Amino acid sequence: MRMSKYRALSVAVGLAACDGGAGPQMSHVFVRLTDAPAPALASAQVWISEVALVGNDGTSRFTITTGPSTEYDLLDFQGGVTALLGDNTIPAGDYAQLRMIVDSARVTLANGVLFSDGTDSREMKVPSGPQTGIKVEFGGPVHIAPGQTALVVDFDVMRSFVFLGPESAPNGVLFKPVLHGVVTDQAGSISGTSSPAASLGALFAINGTDTVASALADPTTGAYSLMFLPPATYTVADSSTVNGHKAPNQTVIITPGLAASGVDFTIP
Repeated sequence: MRMSKYRALSVAVGLAACDGGAGPQMSHVFVRLTDAPAPALASAQVWISEVALVGNDGTSRFTITTGPSTEYDLLDFQGGVTALLGDNTIPAGDYAQLRMIVDSARVTLANGVLFSDGTDSREMKVPSGPQTGIKVEFGGPVHIAPGQTALVVDFDVMRSFVFLGPESAPNGVLFKPVLHGVVTDQAGSISGTSSPAASLGALFAINGTDTVASALADPTTGAYSLMFLPPATYTVADSSTVNGHKAPNQTVIITPGLAASGVDFTIP
């Protein structure tokens, strides 16, 4: 992964509550990037040039990082590994959303699979990505606490790249970015095992109709972890099938900071 230096900008406006008339309380905000695995890909590169929080008025932007477009291979950030996108000091308070300027993306296929034209990679532009930016879903306003706040953005590769045509020789790929975010000290996790491990299942944490996180079970132990989950009630599903049978879904309630373990699946 190639990481370039960036220049952070701050906008001093009164978004947050004042402290004794001395001006807004401030927070040093860190934004980090993570991803879930995607076994069909050898690499999934994105070029990001800006990350910004948008005020509740929907127009004011508070930049966390901006500068030259920086390349990130999303597959480098799995299993709890993150990359720092940027940091800056901005007014504390509630923000409407976080937006990320993604300039372009490129995928490279794994396991010797080629596109129908004989190539193994495709580069894509991002509709509206370089202009307004891609919205990161937080499930509501983003609370930036005074002092320091860390945010994690999960770039869902398995859902963001939609392949066209047969799996053995796709004829194209669409880039439809799906991103979720969470304040780190509020994030929870779900872990357990998927049995039999040889079935190579994918695990999903679903809130309503939204798949918030996904993970692959370890092919040897069956262990899995769904990480960086905002507090919510989740349906946890295992994609594994044996002779047409599946393990039933499970419901897990994640409260702030909860690490729910022992959420095991065994195909009957």
